[in-house]
Amino acid sequence: MVLIAQPGLVPAGSPMPASPGIQEPIPSVSGVATSVDALTTKEDVAAFIRSHTEQEDYYSSGYYQPPPTTIPTPEVITGGARTFSFDVDTSTFTPDEYIVTASAVREATTGTALFNVLDSSQRRAVITVPTETPQPRTTDGQGYWILINPVGDKIVGDRFSITGSTNLPGDSEILVQVYSSSFRPTQKSHSGEFSGATGTVKASSFPMPVPTPAPVVTRPASSAPVPTPVPTTGGISVTRDYSKTNVQVKEVDEADIIKTDGENIYVVTGSCMHILKAYPATQAKILSTLRFAGQPTALYINGDRVALIATDFWTRPIAACTPGACNTYPGSTQRTLIYVFSVRDPANPVLVREVDIDGSYTSSRMIGSQLYFVTSSQIPYQLDELELPTIHDDHGGISTPPVYGFNTTDQEFAFSTIGSLNVAGTSSVPATTFIVGTAGTVYVSPSHLYIAVPDRTRNRASTTTTVHSFAIDNGKLSYAAGGTIDGTLLNQYSLDEYDGNLRVATTIATGSWQMNAGRYSKVTILDKNLRTLGTLPDIAPGESIYAARFMGDRLYLVTFRQTDPFFVIGLADPKHPVILGELKIPGFSSYLHPYDPDHIIGIGKESAGGPLKIALFDVSDVNNPVLKDSETIGEAFSTSPVLEDPKAFLFDREKDLLVLPVQTETPSFCPARGPCSPPNSWGGAYVYGVNPRTGFTLKGTVRHYSSSYSSYQSPVMRSLYIEDTLYTMSDAKIVMSDLTGPLVQINEVDFR
Repeated sequence: MVLIAQPGLVPAGSPMPASPGIQEPIPSVSGVATSVDALTTKEDVAAFIRSHTEQEDYYSSGYYQPPPTTIPTPEVITGGARTFSFDVDTSTFTPDEYIVTASAVREATTGTALFNVLDSSQRRAVITVPTETPQPRTTDGQGYWILINPVGDKIVGDRFSITGSTNLPGDSEILVQVYSSSFRPTQKSHSGEFSGATGTVKASSFPMPVPTPAPVVTRPASSAPVPTPVPTTGGISVTRDYSKTNVQVKEVDEADIIKTDGENIYVVTGSCMHILKAYPATQAKILSTLRFAGQPTALYINGDRVALIATDFWTRPIAACTPGACNTYPGSTQRTLIYVFSVRDPANPVLVREVDIDGSYTSSRMIGSQLYFVTSSQIPYQLDELELPTIHDDHGGISTPPVYGFNTTDQEFAFSTIGSLNVAGTSSVPATTFIVGTAGTVYVSPSHLYIAVPDRTRNRASTTTTVHSFAIDNGKLSYAAGGTIDGTLLNQYSLDEYDGNLRVATTIATGSWQMNAGRYSKVTILDKNLRTLGTLPDIAPGESIYAARFMGDRLYLVTFRQTDPFFVIGLADPKHPVILGELKIPGFSSYLHPYDPDHIIGIGKESAGGPLKIALFDVSDVNNPVLKDSETIGEAFSTSPVLEDPKAFLFDREKDLLVLPVQTETPSFCPARGPCSPPNSWGGAYVYGVNPRTGFTLKGTVRHYSSSYSSYQSPVMRSLYIEDTLYTMSDAKIVMSDLTGPLVQINEVDFR
């Protein structure tokens, strides 16, 4: 079976391809040999992996013939699959069971399917998986077949697409008929009895992988046609003052487990998404809850749309295998699902779009209404079992993004699929798959998406990192450049784009990974082509980067071994970065946040096993940074999600508000006489005011739990505010507190 790559992305500066399968050169990675053209078939991909994998690796076993220098011309092989789609509007349908037939106009083959159309009183919940997968049926002597993907139950008024696949020749006409099971086609002349739709569509011009029906989404309890809503602000911006997700780059939103539009709160806990009426807090309540078959990860809100990202596992019902090697059951693979809901009526969210992408969820960003995503798919040990990543779009059918490889070697190749989805529309999903090492750090500016991939060599830790740059513009993506830098990154905050250059902070380990003797940090500045402009090596020998924050022409860097060196690094001259100042204090910061141009807030620990610590650094004199104030919280082993995820940090300078989710552990105490006191756990949030003149001022705490032997402890993960109400969120509940005076609880909403 030949899988045809249909390029949706092209290298920067290259013309769009005139037709699928045309070779599109990718610019070479800096410091590496020439680039590799698009790989048209999975056989090409397997050959590429064998030839670019380091010796003695499992991919390299067996006899191997190098791939031809010319990519084979795409051809149709019997058994290949094309897709088709037929749009249906059920506004005129009567509630009933409906039959779908898809019949070839020129050949004698037909596919069938069944689904129900329900009235609004029969609304039911949410996501179900088909109990069986329909198989292609051959009905003529030529071996042609038509398969209709499963159709879930619908509500009168729903609009959706019936999709399917076939091995008919390209552009073959297919007659699609949808009619109620109580209607007989022979009675079509009887006026008023026909309920359904009919029309002719064409099979796609190029074959795709044999499709796997995605989980059928039976519309949630909101699936009736959206009525004209009563005045509401559901999913729509209001003039009310409210906080937004703490993101790295202005105007580039990041997915999170909680969002607000100033009226409602949208939150992911466990396998559910809850929508709460949040303001005023005294009237807070859950408006709706959706449960998902997979694992919801995070969400975005954009106007009256909510985009929820989930992950799930699935098994391909049809997979190629070599003769005599089909005895094992096909393993499950991970996929990423993006559900788009209309929340014009927050009590009844309506699913309007579903896109499933092969691979585990790596990262995403949203700019305007464009959701940019990155997924990663592991390549199997046995390349005979290789399948190329596919995208299932309920508005665009099934597609296989084009695959590109780079002329580099690696020990563990993986597929990274990069694409975009307009959550406000129904346009197609452009995407491209790249063969790179295991997906690493993702950083996104308003104009570029960067992927940093650690270069692993056999039996050694990563010593270099390859960075790939993609230009992004209103949903369009194109490969821009690639380059290699020394060392490895801590997280996305180790990358920053400024004045067209990319600045990178890395830690380099030249000795044994157990020892720090050969460890130091380095700053590298790359131009738009990811060629090195300047470097600053040998920063803090023997220590590793614990936090980095780029701000304009400066970098604030924290390294750690026994003390907390806080560096101010000047980047005004990109060819000659320089250390401007340094401060050494006990402990370390894991996250740095700007207070203003002259002050930095640090969140970290007093020591590796010690209490939490917050610090305020004065950098008005860049050559002599000063610790203005600091506070410790809790005792040994106290922690906060901010140490791992900056989105848990809430700060608003205008409101004089800093909120830190906290978990503290108080050990048991045994006096010389008398009984021992039991250990105690506390979970909640510490609320501070902060300014350079007075430092930190504790305004109060919000308690979610406090118990010596609590059977259920759900720590606070996030906080946000709407006007003068603070909302602190755990997996168990949201607690609302008044910010106008003493921190007093107003209300709480329980998710359990």
